[in-house]
Amino acid sequence: MKLKSSDNPFFTSTSDNNDSEPQAETVTSAQPASIQEAKPSSSSQSVIGGNIKFRGELIGTEDIHIEGTVEGTIIMEGHNLTIGSQGTIDANVHANNITINGNLNGDVLADELISIKKSAKVKGNLIAPRIQLDDGGKFRGSMDMIDNEQEKKDCHNKFKEKLVHPHLPEKSASNKPEPAASTMSNQNAKKDKKQD
Repeated sequence: MKLKSSDNPFFTSTSDNNDSEPQAETVTSAQPASIQEAKPSSSSQSVIGGNIKFRGELIGTEDIHIEGTVEGTIIMEGHNLTIGSQGTIDANVHANNITINGNLNGDVLADELISIKKSAKVKGNLIAPRIQLDDGGKFRGSMDMIDNEQEKKDCHNKFKEKLVHPHLPEKSASNKPEPAASTMSNQNAKKDKKQD
């Protein structure tokens, strides 16, 4: 059966002759005028999978979703952090918006919102202009909902002073390891002196 454009607006015929050979037909799709093309998202998101365990400072300039384990410090200033239902965080955290579905043990600072979902277990101190605790979500600690700019600035400064997790060594210039190349040459120089 040959469909003509008058029978179905989605099909158009390339020829109207009555030859016995099958005719090629062009298929077109109708696009409603009100639908616009979706624009690609300007921000990207990283994912730490369930089989990943990270220990240290996690600092980024994009949104992040964590299903694995992170111990230490997480800093995503101006970006969003999502802790998935399988995520386990033992860290002090700073991000724009923080959504918690998994486990978090540590102090949390959000520039806008901390959202504790029903599957979450949180232990620590929360600081944010808005804090949401869903029915069923578990929380133990303190909440400080800051509402003016000076208070927000003071909380940020105090929080940033303690961002390094207690399990990590303090940052200082004297604790900086030597570059590998100079360490190797120093060791070789010591060996040469002993051989003399």
